[in-house]
Amino acid sequence: MNTLLFLTTLLSAVCLSWAASDEYKMKVITAVTSCAKDHGANIMDVIEVVKADKLPTNKAQKCVAGCFFNKMGYVTDHKVDWAKVKALNPKKYESKDLIAKADKVADACAKVVTQKITDVCELGIPPMKCLIEESKKIQLPKPDIKFKF
Repeated sequence: MNTLLFLTTLLSAVCLSWAASDEYKMKVITAVTSCAKDHGANIMDVIEVVKADKLPTNKAQKCVAGCFFNKMGYVTDHKVDWAKVKALNPKKYESKDLIAKADKVADACAKVVTQKITDVCELGIPPMKCLIEESKKIQLPKPDIKFKF
C-alpha cells in the first residue's frame, strides 16, 4: 500500500507539459503507476527510459511497456490496434500538423508491427521501437515530458 501511495504521489507530482488533454495525462499517469506496481519496476528507471527515448533494458521495464500498451487501450487480441493509437493522437497534440505527423507514424508502424504477442513483457517492445524510429524519421517531436519532484 505504501508503494502504491508513493508511486501515485510521485506521478501526480510529474508535470506533463505538452498540449495533451488533462484526460490523456491522467490516463498515462494511471497506466504507468499501475503497470510499475504490477511488475515491480522502479518508477525512476521507467521515467528515465521514457525521457531518453530508449527501449527498456530489463524485464520489469519491458513488462511495464507491454502493460502500458494494454492499459492505454492500444491492444486488441494480443496485438497493437493502430487505429486505437491514432484515435488518441488528437489528445496528445493540439496542432493539426503534429496530429497528422503522429497519424503518419502510426500508419507506418501498422505496416511493420502486425504480430500477435501473448507475453506482455514482449508486447511493448516492437511498437515502441517502431514509434521511436518513425518519429525520428519525420521529426515528430515526442510530447514534451518535464518531470518536477
